[in-house]
Amino acid sequence: MIPEFHYQVSWRSPGILPGHHRGTQHGTSHEFAGYALLTAHPDPRSLDIRATLHDPFGQLMVRTFRQRSAIPVYVIADLSASMGFRGTTSKTRLLAEFTASVAYSAYRTGDLFGFIACDSAIRWDLFLPLRWHKGAAAELLETLGNFYPRGRSSDGLNEVAPHLGKQKALVFLVSDFHFSFDRLDTVLDSLVRHDVVPVVLWDSAEFDRLPSWGLIYLKDPETGIRRRLFMRPALREKIRASFEQRRDDLERICALHGREPFFLKDRFDPDDLTRYFYRA
Repeated sequence: MIPEFHYQVSWRSPGILPGHHRGTQHGTSHEFAGYALLTAHPDPRSLDIRATLHDPFGQLMVRTFRQRSAIPVYVIADLSASMGFRGTTSKTRLLAEFTASVAYSAYRTGDLFGFIACDSAIRWDLFLPLRWHKGAAAELLETLGNFYPRGRSSDGLNEVAPHLGKQKALVFLVSDFHFSFDRLDTVLDSLVRHDVVPVVLWDSAEFDRLPSWGLIYLKDPETGIRRRLFMRPALREKIRASFEQRRDDLERICALHGREPFFLKDRFDPDDLTRYFYRA
C-alpha cells in the first residue's frame, strides 16, 4: 500500500481549477472575500441586505468569496551516479517510495502532479507530464525502484525551471546534495518562482555505520575514482563531523531560499513529512 501524507502551502493559488488550497479566484466557496456590486458579480443568491442598506448610493451589494484551488505538484529527482548508493537501503528504492507517495498524495488532494528526473541532462525517458495521475504512484514505484543511476553529474537540474510552467508550484527537489553549494545556490535561484522543498536523501551507511578499525575502499560513483583508507576512530569521527557540518550548511542555505530541507535517511515515514508541513 502506498502511504499518503498531507501538505499545505502558505500562498494563494492563482489556478482556475477548484481544489483544496486557498486561491485568488472568486467563486462559490466558504472563504469570505468582501462585498461587491451586484452588477459586477451578478449572483442574486449572495445578495446582502445589510450591506445594501448601508451603501450610500443605494446600490445592491453581494457577498463575494474566494475559490479554493488546485496547485501543481512536482518531484524533481537527481539521478546522478551517487544516487545509486546501496547501504542500509537502496537510495533509488527510497526515492521511488517517496515519489510514489507524493504522486498518490497529490491525486488524493486533487492536485496535478508531474515528475522530472535529471542526471547530466533531463531524462526525458522518465518524464511524467503535469496532470491528474490516478496510476502514476504504482508506475513510478516500479520504474524508479528498478533504475540504476549512472550519470556523471547532476547538471540537468539547471535545465528544469523552464519546464515547470508559469503557475507557482509546490516542488520537491530530491537529491543527496553531494555537490557544491555554489551549484545548490544556482539550482535554487532558478526555481525561485516556486515553493521548493529540498529533500535530502542520505543513507546512514555513508557516515554513521563505518567501522572503527580496518581497511575500507571508497569509490566516487560519478568519477570512478577509488581510494583505500585505513579506518580508525579519529577518521571515523571526522567523517561523521563533516556530514553534521554539511547538514547545518544545507539547512542554512535552503532556509535562505525559502524552506528548510526535509532529511530523508534510511526510510520514509509519511507522518514525518506531514509534521514538516504543519509544524508551527
